Amino acid sequence: MGRRRNPENAWMPPHVERYKNGFRVNRRGYPTKHLAKQDASKAEVWTAYERYLAGLVEKEFTLKDLVELYFASPQYTKHIKPQTQKDYYRYSQRILTVFGEMTPDSITSPLVQMFLDARGAEHPTAANREKTFLGIVMKWGKARGFVKIEDPTVVVKALKEKAGGRYLEDWEYEAFWQWLGERGHIMHQCAMEISYLCAARQQDVLALTRSDIQEDGLLIVQAKTGKAQLKLWSSALREAVDRAAATNTEAQIQTTHIIRSRTGRPFTRMGFNATWLREQRAALEAGVIKDRFRFHDLKIKAASDFEGDVQKFTGHKTRSMAERYNRTADRVAILEKNRNTDKKS
Repeated sequence: MGRRRNPENAWMPPHVERYKNGFRVNRRGYPTKHLAKQDASKAEVWTAYERYLAGLVEKEFTLKDLVELYFASPQYTKHIKPQTQKDYYRYSQRILTVFGEMTPDSITSPLVQMFLDARGAEHPTAANREKTFLGIVMKWGKARGFVKIEDPTVVVKALKEKAGGRYLEDWEYEAFWQWLGERGHIMHQCAMEISYLCAARQQDVLALTRSDIQEDGLLIVQAKTGKAQLKLWSSALREAVDRAAATNTEAQIQTTHIIRSRTGRPFTRMGFNATWLREQRAALEAGVIKDRFRFHDLKIKAASDFEGDVQKFTGHKTRSMAERYNRTADRVAILEKNRNTDKKS
């Protein structure tokens, strides 16, 4: 049993005592620690003691801490496109659920493989993206001294993914295009046409402004890759752009965007997609189309229908990536062989 304190010192925290320079912690098994000067108030002594206790338990640096640092870094905030930032944040949620409370150095390749196997059983594409995000953060942390081990995701092979989306038949395209027009969604008609004719992503079509309308064609800058392409005018492309520019002009506020909502403002992806999905369901129920399709499937159709250099047309960095969008069978010449029917005598 410890020595009983003097009544005048009963207010002091445990293990705290007076000495010639003020107040200190004198705890068996721990170094003596000065807390406060002789003239410190009781509140100041207790505050200093609480800081002392907090310092005894050093916070363990977790993957959650590393991810928060990465999201606050210029590498993320300044050098990554806004849509990619949103994607990375979405990927981080599953990673943090599984690994968030672990220290980065304790995340081994077998653990990453187990995660990929479990997550990928139902969602292989999402599992691959989440593994990639984990690798990005681990490499970022390694370069800045937050992580000591090598990136554990390197030796873990990505899962095989099925090609997303599908080829859109001509009659489906025309049927839904007509449906949109009949329902008064002219801007969605124009966006659909521009996307197909130019093999352009939705976000790139929605980002188009009047300054992108140039003498020789329509300038499209891919947000994902930064690749700029001047899509040369055709009568169909010119008609779609002019029609969009002449639509929704009654609103008081008018932006320079080509594809604008009824308020004259640019569409958000969420707002644009809400109408697209609603009209897809309605067209399906009315028997206008047999199956729903994504806006992104327009790019698949474009790459498949194009006769020429698909990579140059789509603006992909690699031919293999461009070919993933091409869903038409290759036309391949076969061997010519004439069978000799003459019998030997």
